Amino acid sequence: MRFAKQGFTLIELMIVVVIIGILAAVSIPSFSNYLNRSKTAEAVTFLGEIRQRQEAYRAEFGQYCSASAAPGTGISGGAWNPSALPAGGNRISWGTTAGWDQLGAAPDGPSLFQYRTTAGPPGTNPGVPSFPTSDFWFVAHAQGDLDGDGQTVVFEIVSPSNRLFIGNGSMAPLLSGWE
Repeated sequence: MRFAKQGFTLIELMIVVVIIGILAAVSIPSFSNYLNRSKTAEAVTFLGEIRQRQEAYRAEFGQYCSASAAPGTGISGGAWNPSALPAGGNRISWGTTAGWDQLGAAPDGPSLFQYRTTAGPPGTNPGVPSFPTSDFWFVAHAQGDLDGDGQTVVFEIVSPSNRLFIGNGSMAPLLSGWE
């Protein structure tokens, strides 16, 4: 009696290994990009909350709230909250300050981003090119290093616009800049 061959040949196993390797090489970077894009939702959502709180503050007090202004200036250059930059997808607890409490804005829990919002009176400029200075204004930023590679992503909103700026740490536009 002859026995039938059972099992796989070495060539068949190597073909399967190559196919799995190709699938992993394509899917892992795509999945990592998807995770980083989903993490940016925190910044976009909280900047939207800051905008709503700033408009409510202006409706009540006639000006915007400078929650993180540079000491003694009331304009840009303010401190980030939390004070350390979260990196590599790690979350950092939010630090409370009088300005943020006055604005009434804080993330729901530990954050993947640092935030700041500064405001100023008419006639001052927050350092944003082509910014109208004839009215009260505010600028809010979020920055984070989502994958721990040392490259930060920055989101920015300004009072006279409903658009969102997306840039790198040196404020060079990513994608097309304003979305």
